[in-house]
Amino acid sequence: MDSGLRADTTFGARAERPVGLRTVDLLEYLEECRALVVDEIRRLVPRNPRYGPILYDLMLEYPLRHAKGLRPALCIATCRAFGGGLEPSLRSAATLELYHNAFLIHDDVEDGSELRRGHPTLHRLHGIPIAVNVGDAMLALALQPLLDNTAQVGLGKALRVLQIVARMARASAEGQALELSWAREGRWLVSDADYARMVYRKTSWYTFIAPVLIGGVLAGASPSQLGTLRGFAAALGIAFQIQDDVLNLTADPERYGKELCGDLWEGKHTLVLLHLLRVVEPDARTWIETVLRKARPGTAPPGRATKSTTDIATLRGLIEGHGSVHYARRAARRWTERACRQLGRATATLSASVHRDLLWGLVDFVVDRDH
Repeated sequence: MDSGLRADTTFGARAERPVGLRTVDLLEYLEECRALVVDEIRRLVPRNPRYGPILYDLMLEYPLRHAKGLRPALCIATCRAFGGGLEPSLRSAATLELYHNAFLIHDDVEDGSELRRGHPTLHRLHGIPIAVNVGDAMLALALQPLLDNTAQVGLGKALRVLQIVARMARASAEGQALELSWAREGRWLVSDADYARMVYRKTSWYTFIAPVLIGGVLAGASPSQLGTLRGFAAALGIAFQIQDDVLNLTADPERYGKELCGDLWEGKHTLVLLHLLRVVEPDARTWIETVLRKARPGTAPPGRATKSTTDIATLRGLIEGHGSVHYARRAARRWTERACRQLGRATATLSASVHRDLLWGLVDFVVDRDH
């Protein structure tokens, strides 16, 4: 399939709600975007023999592992769908991917995660201090391409992109802080609305909102189009995170690339668990909260209890018995319906193109994906 990334490919008129790309074509589009962005990241990362083995070479560890490339594809597709070109969006797309992988490094350290994209996490391979430093350096490196945007897209657009990235970084930290505070306080009676607000900051902003807003700004989208794009991205980001919650319990281990039940081991506030805690009997809820407060084996300070494989197996049984996965899947579908309404408004006046259809295809892909 010719993804149309480099060509201004358009097709005949579609129905009001475009079908979107088939999954196979969508994945090819994502892969082509990812390949372009990885090449751009290679150009951005310094080649320095003194610091390479302990810093710069390690910056490429996560980007070179197989991944969907969702964020750069969203940025590029939005820019192209709204009439912009590939080159103006490529540098910003690479910046987003640098931020994403830096956040992953830090998240893996905070969560004590064992696997990332089917391989040991960076801190397991090289130790926590080096991993944290690599993540910090990637965030610093991401500043330069944003400054370089000025020469290519002009000062006005470059500053607007920089503002979006600054807001994205702050929102992501706020969302992470909120979830960490819930864990520290042992707060588990969290409403769906509180969960959505946390995910909006932690996931939606850097996974969906920032990519589509940057793509729209670079293409010269109108303020009303940018507003509806933001609504679309916010809703789709929440659906995406809910599906991540579900996949952590249900995915095929061979395809997942992360640790199954890692959310249970880490005691994360997923929609699945929040539903379970609302519907079980009080005695069961007390037991679940006791288990969730336990530390992950290998990360506990002296004297603190740790979770066991029996604890996790019992939790999984309770989740299955109380329909919590089904509840989360239905919630994800409702958020995608909201995303559809917003995307319909944003793209109502656009010519049909493979780039527009990529955005529509992602609506279904987010909740249908199996890894």
